Amino acid sequence: MKTVNKFLAALILFSLLPSVAYASTLASQAEHDQFRIFAIGWVKKLNRSHLKGFHNMEIILQEDGSYMARYHAINPDSIKCIVKNTSSKTKGMVGMLKYIETIYQSKAATPQEARSKKFTPVKNIRITEIFSNTGKGWR
Repeated sequence: MKTVNKFLAALILFSLLPSVAYASTLASQAEHDQFRIFAIGWVKKLNRSHLKGFHNMEIILQEDGSYMARYHAINPDSIKCIVKNTSSKTKGMVGMLKYIETIYQSKAATPQEARSKKFTPVKNIRITEIFSNTGKGWR
């Protein structure tokens, strides 16, 4: 399954490379600020709707009879934005959003205790998303 996911991610990235290849100059500060506002809203939406987010955390019965609670979250402070103008005739922009998604876990004797116990970060995942704007907003 991981191989399929990696293949799909590579396929999506390669389909977006032509628009990134045409990125020529850095965008203005105002355009960068607009993308940053969009990016912060996007990350908030991701945190609210994540299938394995805090409100949908996994509770897993361990072999020793204890329970592990696990969820994913994106720290808004980890957001980095890069915006470039394209050299195409449509005068579009390309925005790259980079952030870190962290997996948190806790372990306890019951599912309720595992949910309410202090969570520990166990893994950081670096994510890069690419967006475009041709005058109709970031997509």
